[in-house]
Amino acid sequence: MFYKKNKLNGVAALITVISLGSLIFVISLSTAVVTFWSIKNIDANQKSMIAYYAAYSGIQDALIKLERNKDFSGEYSLSINNTDDVSITVSNTDSSATITSSASINQFNKKMQTITDIDNTTGLVTPVSTTELIVSL
Repeated sequence: MFYKKNKLNGVAALITVISLGSLIFVISLSTAVVTFWSIKNIDANQKSMIAYYAAYSGIQDALIKLERNKDFSGEYSLSINNTDDVSITVSNTDSSATITSSASINQFNKKMQTITDIDNTTGLVTPVSTTELIVSL
């Protein structure tokens, strides 16, 4: 009898070890998968923010050009993160200007537009509104 009791205790211990081992494996695997996708999401957010701020830098650069020359109008490129990764368009009328800046970082594209008022006597450039435009794919 003593022999059978020890044999059953060994089977119960084996089942317990296998169950706990499987549970630990499943928890570890799910944690690894969640961590992997979180890291990918963080990377995508970072690249999106880089593109956003590159487009915003294009707006700021165009505002400086308008401040120096109130009649400035045209298209040009700016190198922020890579060569010519920001394209800027300035459409100038007598009393206002529309600045459109587009930035492309990897597969992330951001486009911003600022409308400004320009004082004809002093040349003061005053931004009225800045909006992020939807980029069509």
